[in-house]
Amino acid sequence: MITGEPFEDELSKLKEKHEDGFFEYNGPPTIFTTKVTEHFRDMSWKKERYGIYIVRQKNTQEILYIGKGGTIDSEGRFKGQDIPGRLKNVKDSNRRANDWFCDLFKEKGALRVEYIFLPISESPAFVEAALLQVYLNEHHYLPYKNKSF
Repeated sequence: MITGEPFEDELSKLKEKHEDGFFEYNGPPTIFTTKVTEHFRDMSWKKERYGIYIVRQKNTQEILYIGKGGTIDSEGRFKGQDIPGRLKNVKDSNRRANDWFCDLFKEKGALRVEYIFLPISESPAFVEAALLQVYLNEHHYLPYKNKSF
């Protein structure tokens, strides 16, 4: 990772190596957290759904946010929230996910949420940081909703 290749190429390499997917959020009246639950319900068999996710503006494919679901503890096990849990959790320290995504929809229109599940051998925090660095190198700024890095 961080090879100097464009962001989309780096993302494609990750998708070639790992299980990935996406869903779209077309705003109210759909409740965002309900959309997440419904989408991942079919994957209830998959115990570990840790990795990274990317929120894009559906029409332009602009990357609005790069995030992770899952941290690894000192014993090498996933802990904390998986991707669905992180998507449904509070954003910006105090905003409910439904409000955050609804406001983002109002600002940018329909959203596409992509995700890549990672094995324990690839830390979601490392992959998230590497993708943010590649994005920063390419654009000279962070995605719209990533406040810091």
